[in-house]
Amino acid sequence: MVEKEKVLHETALKIMRSFHKLVMEKDFTKLTVAEICEAAQVSRKTFYKYFQDKNDIVEQILIKDIIAPMEKLRELYINMDLPSGMILEWQYQQFYKDRKFYERISAFTGQNSFYEFVLKHSSEMISNKLKPLELSDLEREYMTYFYASSHTMLLVKWMKDGMLIPPKLMASYYERWTLPIFQTYDEQGR
Repeated sequence: MVEKEKVLHETALKIMRSFHKLVMEKDFTKLTVAEICEAAQVSRKTFYKYFQDKNDIVEQILIKDIIAPMEKLRELYINMDLPSGMILEWQYQQFYKDRKFYERISAFTGQNSFYEFVLKHSSEMISNKLKPLELSDLEREYMTYFYASSHTMLLVKWMKDGMLIPPKLMASYYERWTLPIFQTYDEQGR
């Protein structure tokens, strides 16, 4: 059973790699599932076994390359007192390493866009960070939305602007603008 799961995972990765290459060559909005299947040398049936559509590939790449590794870093932060700024810098570095791909992907707007995926995952992470604070459910909901949307908007603007600001500086900006409020809440025990 384990061997079968490995093959399935490798097929999904093959589709993701083919998609990545195609995005670098062609406008994302004009890219079709048929082209992705052809490039990955898989059938449509195989494609749909792993992904709902091309937008789902974007989210899965985001999870694989950024979200899952960042969660591992956050676990280290809890256990080893890793500074939040270091985690933020790591996140910006990951996007920067593959900046052409992320610039192209972030240009697509609307339903199931890169923006929506980042907002969704940022909201989950921020909501988890706020759990220990004594907040009403309503305040927690609005505070989560405020920080998740501000971070997402900043990240997408940075990408659309060509990532001209170095990742370390971007991380320091966001840390300087947001961490004081979290520290205030932690100190007050609210």
